[in-house]
Amino acid sequence: MKSDNANHYSCILDADGCPASGSQESPLLARRKFLGVSGAAAAGLVLGADKASAGWFGYYSSKPVAGIPESWVRLKGDDVNRYANYVKGLRLRNVTPRMILAPHFKTRGNVVNSLPPKKLWKKMGPTLKVIDRMSKELSLPVKAIYSAYRSPRYNAAVRGHPRSFHQFNQAVDVVFHGAGSRHVSSVARFLRDRKRTFEGGVGTYGGFVHIDTRGFNSDW
Repeated sequence: MKSDNANHYSCILDADGCPASGSQESPLLARRKFLGVSGAAAAGLVLGADKASAGWFGYYSSKPVAGIPESWVRLKGDDVNRYANYVKGLRLRNVTPRMILAPHFKTRGNVVNSLPPKKLWKKMGPTLKVIDRMSKELSLPVKAIYSAYRSPRYNAAVRGHPRSFHQFNQAVDVVFHGAGSRHVSSVARFLRDRKRTFEGGVGTYGGFVHIDTRGFNSDW
């Protein structure tokens, strides 16, 4: 005697998830098709959400950024624009993406500097915000950022400190238009010690000032 299940039938779902007239199919197969359709729709929603919130997870657009030469992108790839978009997203008033990326294309001898690893990108944000605030306090524009991230090989080539915070993407060497190094470093210490804007290192050199956000204060 045949089981009742041998003769069962049900409607197939159409593209909108509604029963299609005149069609016969087992409930199990119909259910699988329904789950497949609904699963694909859910996956689409998730992918859309990922794209919308990509910035929250450290993924940045590779769209061109004003001031970034195409030759830089050809040389080091789309991460140039991605890192530039990260800097752009900080909404700094006095530091441009080009300023911060330029030092990553410097060479010393046969050693070429590189972009920081992606896991270190966000470590530069606090330091750049200090530089931005210094420009406001000085009422002077940033002339140049001489050094930002240094790869370990490049740091060794320029005879940087073996534990330099440039290697952790937390330091910049900066110059302001019309301001000497002593004046710039005094403003940096004022913001650090009096205004509690940051905790970090301030180094005074003949042609630039080193600023980093290492988390404890140091002067030289």
